[in-house]
Amino acid sequence: MWCPLLKICSVSEMRLIDEEAQKYGLSSIILMEEAGSALYTVILREYGVEGRRFTVIAGTGNNGGDALVAARRLHAGGGFVEVFIVGNPIKMSEAARTNRDILVKMGIPVKYVSSDEEVSALEESINRADVLLVGLIGIGLRGEVSGLPRRIIELVNSSGKPVVSVDIPSGVEGDTGLVRGVAVKSSITVAFGMPKYGNILYPGYHYCGKLYVSMLSYPRGIIESVRAELNTPVKLPERPRWGHKGVFGKLLAVAGARYYYGAPYYVSLSFLKVGGGYSRLAAPKGIIPYIASRAHEVVYIPLEETSEGTIALGNLEKILGVIEEHSIDIVAVGPGVSLNNETQELVRELVESIDKPVIIDGDGITAVSGNPDVVKKRKAPTIVTPHPAEFSRLVNKPLKEVQENPVEYLRKACMELGSYIVYKGAHSMICYPDGYIYVNMTGNPGMAKAGSGDVLTGAIAGMYGIGLRNIGEAVRMGVLVHGLAGDLAAEDIGEDGITPDTIMEYLPKAVKVLRENPGLIVDKYMPKQV
Repeated sequence: MWCPLLKICSVSEMRLIDEEAQKYGLSSIILMEEAGSALYTVILREYGVEGRRFTVIAGTGNNGGDALVAARRLHAGGGFVEVFIVGNPIKMSEAARTNRDILVKMGIPVKYVSSDEEVSALEESINRADVLLVGLIGIGLRGEVSGLPRRIIELVNSSGKPVVSVDIPSGVEGDTGLVRGVAVKSSITVAFGMPKYGNILYPGYHYCGKLYVSMLSYPRGIIESVRAELNTPVKLPERPRWGHKGVFGKLLAVAGARYYYGAPYYVSLSFLKVGGGYSRLAAPKGIIPYIASRAHEVVYIPLEETSEGTIALGNLEKILGVIEEHSIDIVAVGPGVSLNNETQELVRELVESIDKPVIIDGDGITAVSGNPDVVKKRKAPTIVTPHPAEFSRLVNKPLKEVQENPVEYLRKACMELGSYIVYKGAHSMICYPDGYIYVNMTGNPGMAKAGSGDVLTGAIAGMYGIGLRNIGEAVRMGVLVHGLAGDLAAEDIGEDGITPDTIMEYLPKAVKVLRENPGLIVDKYMPKQV
């Protein structure tokens, strides 16, 4: 189903879309009128207009021009409006200048702020205002916010007034969501065309407040060419009434080591919690009795150990034999297996040899990072689930460099490795081998606990097991359900006390919500349309 509201784009893509729109006669002045009207509609809905006082802070670019259109609409709607244009008015874009001139002719107060001395009038206006509308810096942000813009943003943030941001909070980078020095802490943000990555990725998403999106009049064909979207619910296959455990998928997890009991436990049991049918765990024989005392439902395959209590290389043929003999559907490799050299080599040989879908997680990611060719050679689907530090090792780039451009690094890595990658974090990104990206909206900071990623691995495997045999959809729904389970837990007990056990126990409820009322997920997590 075509759903343009849920697409996400980069700054460069947005600029190309604007250029393409010109070919249809959609000039900057037309799009600016639509954007300003959308801002007005949201303000009317959220705060009311008649009799309210508004301070409008506009830059000299088109972002500021959108705010100027909204100022006119607010005035016409019965609001008391004061406008402040920050910067040199000579540098105003043509469309913004046109709307400035209209305001002046209508008698709406327009003042200019180009030096620190002129800030006092703005501060007095902010103190009088009921609502602030800020279109100071848009997606054209370059470098750190400093000087006069920084002072004004700090003034806005300290005002305690409701703040509506134009397209993206001023100071948030459009491609990464990173804050460049300082950014507007918005109550509401209205994005135009579609959200930019900076509207969706943290910390930018936090600075947006409540996020609205206005499609404007962009032609559908232009929007459809964008290669990223929000991770929305996929219909899960029905559970056949006559189904047995084999019908709902068979997992083999190769996980665990001496002192790493949690990872194998969470992976193998989470698979069952989301609906998987048959979970087997191949782990060092010394740790199996303890795990088995907690997870009776799992079938155990004891493996020979190295002197450090990790899985020995000599288990390779045994593990491959289990996969063949029991017609395993999907294999999880790496959680908690340690960095022991012999075990790391075992992981690499398993990844290269297994002809079933494989999820590589935890220490398994470190293993394949040493030789990515074992992933590239695979014919069956591969899913890699790194957090940022693991991803930086996978692509052999410094972590800071990756975090400065995560979307492009992720897209490049997926295409080079021919793999599905889950870049884990707040609003995890799921990328397909062709470079198409989904951004997940479920989850909360209470889930930032050791072991949560192991629950995720089991959830992804379980989605595949219950019948989402489109591997990409299985990955997406595993990530969505995992985050939703954490959110459901947070609603009941708060974020602070969430543990991997808590997430795991809420997985069945999360799957139930996904099956019975996916619209609730859309309503709760997706931007509102205007």
